[in-house]
Amino acid sequence: MTKYFLRDTPLAGLERQMMTPPHFSPRGGGQMILCRFRYRPEDVACKHCTKYRRKQCTMPVCPWIEERAEAGAVTYSSLAADYYRNWQSGRLGERIAELLSNKKAVAYYDAAHTSRFLFYYPYLLRHHGDDTGRRRLATMYLLTATESLCRAVPNIFGLWSIRLSGWDTVRAMSEQEYVLYQAAKGLYQNHQYISFQELCDRELVDDTALTLILDAMLIAHYGKAMFTIGGTGGEV
Repeated sequence: MTKYFLRDTPLAGLERQMMTPPHFSPRGGGQMILCRFRYRPEDVACKHCTKYRRKQCTMPVCPWIEERAEAGAVTYSSLAADYYRNWQSGRLGERIAELLSNKKAVAYYDAAHTSRFLFYYPYLLRHHGDDTGRRRLATMYLLTATESLCRAVPNIFGLWSIRLSGWDTVRAMSEQEYVLYQAAKGLYQNHQYISFQELCDRELVDDTALTLILDAMLIAHYGKAMFTIGGTGGEV
């Protein structure tokens, strides 16, 4: 027996409406709520942050760097200048200033590098907040630069040892690919395998490799916010 007594009568619609609970949306009449909120520079001013004391931030990395990047309150050049401020002098400082001049986003080796990195990117977002997660993200960014470099590290998902698959793989790699491998290994293990003198040598580390290494160091420090600045596509 139906619960509606006036079914198939002219009053059926009125009965159904009277039996509907107040403020209840019937099935099929759902509403889609779109969040159109966007951070503004004044919303993410440092003076409003609880970590900002005595006119300076007490955190090694801004906890709201992603929101500030979304609001346009920070740029690639400002983050790079702050991170590399102690490297301004000497040959390496001159080379860094030359490579990062007018740079607006993280660079990629080529279009295929972008595709390879974005393939692994969702898996890395599970562990990106802490220091180890940021270094893992930077390591993956370097190891996906070329196809041969990506194949050279079989444990690319785990990244626990970051060991090359064998000497045949090493011989197949170019000199610049091996430089990127050493830089990636050093970032993940928080150890320096490439000296400052070697980074100054343009024949040993060319401009493309050094640009990727500099970007990777920024990623290891600031995290995924670096991919928000200047657009997710980056520069090729």
